[in-house]
Amino acid sequence: MKIYTRAYLTENLGDDLFIKILIDRYKKHQFYSISRGFKNYTKGNLKVYSNPILFDIIEEFKLEKYLSNKCDLAISIGGSMYMENEKYIKDYSFGKNKYYVLGSNFGPYKTQGYYNKVYDFFKNAEDVCFREEYSYNLFKDLPNVRYASDIVFNLDIKDVKNTNRKKAIFSIISCADKIGIQHQNDYENKIIELIKFLKEKQYEICLMSFCKWEKDEETIKSISKKCKEEGIEDIEHYYYRGKIEEALDVIGDSSIMIGSRFHANIIALLLGKPIIPVIYSEKTKNVLNDMNLDVKIIDIKEIKDFDVATLTDRDLNFKHDMSDAIKNAEKQFEKLDLVLN
Repeated sequence: MKIYTRAYLTENLGDDLFIKILIDRYKKHQFYSISRGFKNYTKGNLKVYSNPILFDIIEEFKLEKYLSNKCDLAISIGGSMYMENEKYIKDYSFGKNKYYVLGSNFGPYKTQGYYNKVYDFFKNAEDVCFREEYSYNLFKDLPNVRYASDIVFNLDIKDVKNTNRKKAIFSIISCADKIGIQHQNDYENKIIELIKFLKEKQYEICLMSFCKWEKDEETIKSISKKCKEEGIEDIEHYYYRGKIEEALDVIGDSSIMIGSRFHANIIALLLGKPIIPVIYSEKTKNVLNDMNLDVKIIDIKEIKDFDVATLTDRDLNFKHDMSDAIKNAEKQFEKLDLVLN
C-alpha cells in the first residue's frame, strides 16, 4: 500500500524514532510525508518531500488532503500533535481517506471549540491510540479510542551499545521554546547545580540536544558558558543531527538520565537506566503515573525551589522493570496490523 504519514519531521530524536519504528514494522509498504526543509529522511520505504516553500503552500492551502487522497490510507503518528494554538484552530482532516492516529496525547487545550474540532477528527478515524490515560479519558466515549504505552517502547535495542558507565546524560531543552523565557535562567542555573552535585559523586557529564530546530543546542551553549565561568570543566556535548543509532549509543553509554525531553526518559527506561525527569508539561508526569513509576520529578515551573541535596542514592541508581510497558506498547499497532500485515 501507499501510505500518507503526518509526522513531526524536524530531526527530533523522539519523533524520528516513531518513524523508524513505523517503517521498519511495515517494510512491504511505501510511506510518504512532508518536511519543512529537512532533507535526510528519504530512505528505504519512506519518501519525504522536504521543500520549505512547498511545506508552507501545503499548510496554507490545506493541500495535505490532496496528498493523502493520492495514497491508500493515512496515518498521524507523533506525541504532542494535538495542542491548541491560540492563533488558529488547525484543520487536521485527511480528506476522504481512511486514517489512523497513533502514539499521541491531547492538549494542552483551553477552549471547548478546539476540543470539539479534534473530537470530530478522532470520531471519524479508524483507530485512535493515545499514549496515556489522561487523553483517553477525554475521548473514551468514542468506541474507536484506546491507549497503550508509548510507541518508543517498541524499539528494537539489541544493537545498542548499552553499558553502565558512570556518566550522567542531561537532555536539555529551551524553556523559551517550550514554556516561556521567564523560566530559562532558573532552569539553566538548576541544571548547573545538578552538574556540580553529580560531579562530586564522580559522574562524567554529557549535555545532549534532541532537536536543534527547537533550540536545545542554544541552551546547551549557554549552560556550558556558565559552567566555564564557574570553573566547571570536562563537560561533553552531543548534538543529535539525524543519526539515530549514534544517539542511542550515547544514551546507552551512561548510568543515569536527567531528562528534560519526554523521550529522553522513555529511551533511558527502555535501556534500563535510572531517570530524574525534569518536566515542562504534564504529559511526562501522566505517562510515569500510568506506569506506576516511583521517581523524583523536578517541575521546571517550580525548579528554583528544588533542593538538589534531596536526591538520594536510590534516586540515582534505581532501575525499573519495564517489561509490562514494552509488552503493552505493541497494542499501539494492534488495529493497523490488521490492515498492513
